[in-house]
Amino acid sequence: MATIITAALLLLARSSASSIDFSRRTHGFCKQLDLPVFATADSAVYDLPRVNNDIETTAWAIHTDTWSTPLGPPTVIKNTTTSDTFSIHAQLCVPKSLAKKKDILQIATHGVHYDSRYWDPKLDPEKQSYVEAALREGYSILTYDRLGVGQSDHPDAYNVVQGPLEVEILRQLTLMARNGTLYDFAAKARPLHPAFKKLAKPSKVVHVGHSFGSVLTSAFIATYGLLTDGAIITGFVPNKYLAKGGYASFNAVKARDRPSGYIVCQKSGIQTIFFAGDLKTAFTKEMLDYGDAIKQPVPIGEFASAYHILGRKGPSFKAPIQYMLPEFDFYICGGDCKGIFNKQAIKETYPNATVIESAIQPNTGHAFTLHNNATAGYQVTFDFLARNGL
Repeated sequence: MATIITAALLLLARSSASSIDFSRRTHGFCKQLDLPVFATADSAVYDLPRVNNDIETTAWAIHTDTWSTPLGPPTVIKNTTTSDTFSIHAQLCVPKSLAKKKDILQIATHGVHYDSRYWDPKLDPEKQSYVEAALREGYSILTYDRLGVGQSDHPDAYNVVQGPLEVEILRQLTLMARNGTLYDFAAKARPLHPAFKKLAKPSKVVHVGHSFGSVLTSAFIATYGLLTDGAIITGFVPNKYLAKGGYASFNAVKARDRPSGYIVCQKSGIQTIFFAGDLKTAFTKEMLDYGDAIKQPVPIGEFASAYHILGRKGPSFKAPIQYMLPEFDFYICGGDCKGIFNKQAIKETYPNATVIESAIQPNTGHAFTLHNNATAGYQVTFDFLARNGL
């Protein structure tokens, strides 16, 4: 079945995919691509309040945060299956020098409230962009707008954009990378550029996640452990304070340019969730303004379906994994991630992981790419990967 899907993807990539442009970077080259991705996954119709305006958005958050509101399976009206081809906007970047890490591709999945620009801030790329840092280190890197976000398709926010489907989209992107379809796609998509010609398909793939993107990455490596050679989990770790801030902390309103069920944080919510640390040194007003300027709507079906992918056990994962935690992550750690990492719990989740490590990124909040200490944290991750042959 996987072979059939892969062949279909190759055909689609050659026939109907489109590219927007490529851009020269300090340490490499990037090309924007629209990838047709076919995915099938279990889904559900949930008993969710409708969200059609600002008042209903606040009511949804309060309803969901209420202690007596049932979550997970009790909210399922009926189980369904979603199967379709979606347009997923992506950016593939390759380093100028392919000698150092030429056979390694990183696939980075962003979290809620942002798109793939989270990994590649334009405010000060040399100090903030994870993409630029990865290129400088010699890695190729694929970032993408998750379904419902950015320039990817924006389907129904209740019944289509759900966690299991997004895990399957990540799987298909990984298969495209591993079998060479992705690089073949990038080489042929216009405008043509020599940096994307004759790229050898990667022999190793590292999966990187942030926030809900880390939830998806965690579920992916648990389900498809043989498709990854290592994982970096940022802005997420199972613990008793996880998401205690509640949905009301988003201070969200109905997204003006999206259909029913898409919400978006107001600036105060962006600060509450994503920014923290010493106000004099952790981040600047410009970083907060930029973080607010690039924010994205969120489909509420993601939240309702999260239970379906959280806590998956992954005996097939036989690779190194690092948890990079912002020191003052409010939404994930209740504002203080120090001492919260439980290695034994991670061992129980991934019993055959070759290495399990954690690190704290000092003086940062949830959106670590938008803090002054970003590149120091990137180096900790790159050092971890290097120690483990990645």
